[in-house]
Amino acid sequence: MKRMNVRRFLQLSIIVTSFSSLLWIEPVGASVHNLMKPVYHVYIDGENIGTVDSRAVLDKNIEELKDEKDIDGIELSVENDVEVVTERLFKPPYDNKEALEQLEEEITFIGEGYSLSFNDEQVGSFSSEKEAKDALWSYAKPFLSDEKVKEIEKTVKSMEDSDQEFHPVEAVEFSNPFEIEKVEVHPNDVVSEEKGVSLLANGYKAESEYEVEKNQSLNEIAKEFKMKKEELMNRNNLSNNDEIEKGDQLKVLQEKEFATVLETIEVEKSEEIDFEVIKKKSSKLLKGEEKVKQDGEKGKKLVTYSKEYENGQIVEEDVVKEDVTKKPISKEIVIGTKEISSKGTGTFGWPAVGGTITSKQGERWGSYHKGIDIAGVTDKTIKTVDNGKVTAAGTRSGYGKQVTVSHNNGMKTTYSHLASISVSKGDTVQKGDKIGVMGTTGKSTGIHLHFEVYKNGQLENPMDYLKK
Repeated sequence: MKRMNVRRFLQLSIIVTSFSSLLWIEPVGASVHNLMKPVYHVYIDGENIGTVDSRAVLDKNIEELKDEKDIDGIELSVENDVEVVTERLFKPPYDNKEALEQLEEEITFIGEGYSLSFNDEQVGSFSSEKEAKDALWSYAKPFLSDEKVKEIEKTVKSMEDSDQEFHPVEAVEFSNPFEIEKVEVHPNDVVSEEKGVSLLANGYKAESEYEVEKNQSLNEIAKEFKMKKEELMNRNNLSNNDEIEKGDQLKVLQEKEFATVLETIEVEKSEEIDFEVIKKKSSKLLKGEEKVKQDGEKGKKLVTYSKEYENGQIVEEDVVKEDVTKKPISKEIVIGTKEISSKGTGTFGWPAVGGTITSKQGERWGSYHKGIDIAGVTDKTIKTVDNGKVTAAGTRSGYGKQVTVSHNNGMKTTYSHLASISVSKGDTVQKGDKIGVMGTTGKSTGIHLHFEVYKNGQLENPMDYLKK
């Protein structure tokens, strides 16, 4: 639309004498002209909006209307084509009030503003380029790390000291480039910094295609895309009687962001390095047994991570480099391979830890003493004399707590009067394993071990087999 400054129009106003005044013939023309009064016909965009009796009233009213629309930083001008036609009449009709009210309703103003957009999607128009950048910076700043904000603010300060212009938003990376351009703008369309931040946060809606899924209704689809059902129907030329089916393509409005605030941060972090566990086999240990030969110790490393953020949320993390500051020490474990056998070797060991024989096998106190007694020990541990399997472990009349071991080679040994038993029936024991503690349970005159030996079921003299 053609735009012309109102003052220019007022200066270029055309003075027209009406047809009726031309019919008035007076010998002295100057006197007649002096008797006639001027009136001003006001036209906006070619349409007459009324008549006023004073150009000054018209000018003042236009200036007041412009002042009402005034925005800091924007110089406004009249957008309409305004024309004032002057006419002189003896009794000119006019209505200032009606004309000025119509003027207020019809007249519009325009100025130069700055449009902020991303990929041709306009966010809004601002009074200045700085105002647009301020809004963008206020939106982006909360999504940035404290370190990034401090870095940018430091750069801004250094630029100020060197009299160079630099806006903080210029150091922000966005997923889409922003564009700020000078545009003509109406005062009512200019947004504040605060409003600009809100517009950026809310994004915009763009039309896209949606494929209907099974058993979906228009209500469900409208709700999913935050649309009104009527809006969805109108956009797709649907009526209440129309049905939708799986696979139908519908036009919907999807919420989209103008741009995402991007940031990449490198972070150094001290981390532990797990030690390696090394297992070595040994025939000196029984199968199933393990022995720690060397304790492991964790190492340390300094890891540099590259972290990518979108609107303050991490979306990707990669390791840039690793520096080992302390090497880990491996843990060494020895694993036994020696097979556990319940078959005796045929050679007996001593069933106690030291001690002496206090009573041998044979006649004693009018009865036969079936085994030997061992006493006089400091360590009361009782040990099996050979490999074997525990066939009994419990209390036996007269013998107290007793353990019986079958050596699976025809030999069997018993250990009686124990204070406590360390094995259970069915256990496989190796020569020298602890099976209990010496005591005085059952018929006993003191703390000692009563030890018996059997071969193929026949009682044997323990002294024939024992080697202390």
